Amino acid sequence: MEAVALYTFRATEGDELSFNKGDLLKITNMEDDPNWYTAELHNRKGFVPKNYINLRPHAWFAGRISRGVAESRLKHRECGAFLVRESESAPGEFSMSVSYGDHVQHFKVLQDRSCQYYVWDELFSSLNELVEFYHSNSIAKERTVFLRDPEHFARALARGRSGSEEDVDHKAAKRS
Repeated sequence: MEAVALYTFRATEGDELSFNKGDLLKITNMEDDPNWYTAELHNRKGFVPKNYINLRPHAWFAGRISRGVAESRLKHRECGAFLVRESESAPGEFSMSVSYGDHVQHFKVLQDRSCQYYVWDELFSSLNELVEFYHSNSIAKERTVFLRDPEHFARALARGRSGSEEDVDHKAAKRS
C-alpha cells in the first residue's frame, strides 16, 4: 500500500524513517504498533508515525486474509477479478490472487534487492504500478488474463467514493 506524507518527519531513533511532505511511501506493515507503520522510501526502511501520512488504499487490497478466503471471494467471479493480500507464509510480503473463471491462481509478489516488485520479469517501484501494468498486460503466461477490478469496486469508484480524512495530531505517539 502507498501513503503520501502530509508533513515532514525527522527520525529521532535509528529504526525510524525520515521523509518530507509530499513523499510517496511504501507501507510494508501496519500491524505491529497502532501508532507507527513500517515503510520504505528510496530503498530505506523504518518506522513512520501514522498521523503524518495519508494512506492511499485501493479496493483491491485485502490486507491480511488467507489464501482460502481469497479463493472464496474470487471463486465464480469474472476472469481477471483479483485482490492483493499480505502473504501468509512470508510476513511483510504480498500475494496476488486472480480469478481464471474456473479457478483462482495465486502469484507471489517478489521484491528484488533494490525493493522493486515483480511477478514475472517487469520491475515496479510500487504495488500500484504492478497492478496497473497487469490491467493492460496479461498476468498469465499460458493464456491471456488481464486484471479487472471486481464489479462492486468499479461501481464504487464510478460513484466517486473516497475515504474519510481524519484530523491529524502533529504529535506522534512514541512506539511501545
